[in-house]
Amino acid sequence: MGRVSLACDMEVLGLKHGGFEERLDGILTRAALRLQERMRLAYFRGELIDYLGKLGLKEEIDESILERESLLELQDEAVLVLARKIRYARKQGFLKDYLKQVNMMEILYLEKERQTKGRGNLKPMPAIHSVERENRDSAQAIQDRELRLQRFKVIK
Repeated sequence: MGRVSLACDMEVLGLKHGGFEERLDGILTRAALRLQERMRLAYFRGELIDYLGKLGLKEEIDESILERESLLELQDEAVLVLARKIRYARKQGFLKDYLKQVNMMEILYLEKERQTKGRGNLKPMPAIHSVERENRDSAQAIQDRELRLQRFKVIK
């Protein structure tokens, strides 16, 4: 089952050819941002510690930090624990299953969409007419400014 899961993960992520670490960095970044957003919501509802327990992150965070219930400290620690768990899941071949467990499965599909969009899209060249128009407008603005300065005399 592990080999099939890894093959499915690689297929979903498009990881059959190089760039594995770059894609993993993208996944880690998105997961960290998503976790911080959700932690902020749970904090303002008064359910932050319960939420961390639900995700399985509470057990790996120091008790003194949990007792203080400081949102910033908990976010820092939780992101580190989540990153460690994502790396472990990727190494063991169950990344997709782990992200499904922590309800962040959409990160895989967002990463895949970003990869496919970035490959074939080149920046369009600006039309020559628009560049000519910008140059003409810029030159006109300079001439207008010079005419306005000639109309006014400097009072000394």
